[in-house]
Amino acid sequence: MTETTRVVVAMSGGVDSSVAAALMKERGHEVIGVTLQLRPCDRNASSKSCCGIDGPKRARAVAGVLGIPHYVLNCEKEFEERILRPTWEAYAQGRTPSPCLWCNERIKFGVLLEWAKGLGIDTIATGHYASRVDDAAGNPTLLRAVDPGKDQTYFLARLGSELLKRIAFPLGGMRKAEVRALAARAGLPNADAPDSQDACLVGEGESFAEMLRTRFHAEAKPGPIVDTAGVVLGQHQGIHHFTIGQRKGLGIANTGRSWVWRIHPDTGAVVIAHDENELFAKELIANEVTWLGTAPATWPLSCLVQVRHRHAPTRATLTQHGDGVVRAVFAERVRAVTPGQAAVFYDGERVLGSGWIKSAE
Repeated sequence: MTETTRVVVAMSGGVDSSVAAALMKERGHEVIGVTLQLRPCDRNASSKSCCGIDGPKRARAVAGVLGIPHYVLNCEKEFEERILRPTWEAYAQGRTPSPCLWCNERIKFGVLLEWAKGLGIDTIATGHYASRVDDAAGNPTLLRAVDPGKDQTYFLARLGSELLKRIAFPLGGMRKAEVRALAARAGLPNADAPDSQDACLVGEGESFAEMLRTRFHAEAKPGPIVDTAGVVLGQHQGIHHFTIGQRKGLGIANTGRSWVWRIHPDTGAVVIAHDENELFAKELIANEVTWLGTAPATWPLSCLVQVRHRHAPTRATLTQHGDGVVRAVFAERVRAVTPGQAAVFYDGERVLGSGWIKSAE
């Protein structure tokens, strides 16, 4: 995006989105700041949250310094129906969901873009650490940020090409230290504010899954805790309390080093492994696979696969396993491959596509 245009910037109140707004204005664009209200904004909400009382307040203060208009867009209903409810449904089925990916696709780049279009604006910018580069035909590609410790392409991998064409990521070529230094030079009041911890999803001291169960008046699915040999070790109060690879809070007597290995939603059984090697998978099946751009022309496909935000990508061979389904066989076994999480496919620094992990072996 090189021409001067009107741009909506998603401003959470954090330093990253604030610097994104400052950079877009510096580049000559007419900037409008918008804060998404995802939960009721009250004084009991976490100050780290994008929807705690400090979020809109900080964003408004930054907008004042930059001399740009600022709005708060109430998305509570959409957030509940499009993010929170399906997140609980995933937990209830023994999966570990990825609400941040859903929120980017359905709220931050869905509802927000529709709101912007209502103003005749078709471009939005955010403080995500990622880069968008268009090829000679004008098709967008999504690339990792230069700061590997802050890269957020994993959370953006479900964005389609048509949506990606309308998004700018001004921080993609910057490191976090540069962002804070720029905020300080610009006199932004949140230059030293702590980073967001995704507190918009849960208040401090709460269990996210249990909060959702209570919110939707759902019944827990209790069951036995067994080891891989079938020995019953105890009982649990709901499969939503567990995720693959979990060590703490298992609710069983001291049996030495133990991890959650499998969750069976049909019986409610949680299977515990005493050998950490049991957690490593050789392959996975991913469904609802989408590609950024055209699908691969030839199979099998060799690429890097990342199975969680903090996991290092691993070389794998992808084969088609049905409509919108791929099988990924890893060159080296991968720890704690978890149903419900995203598998993101990379060619070096470029995002190729992604799918939801269905199973792993």
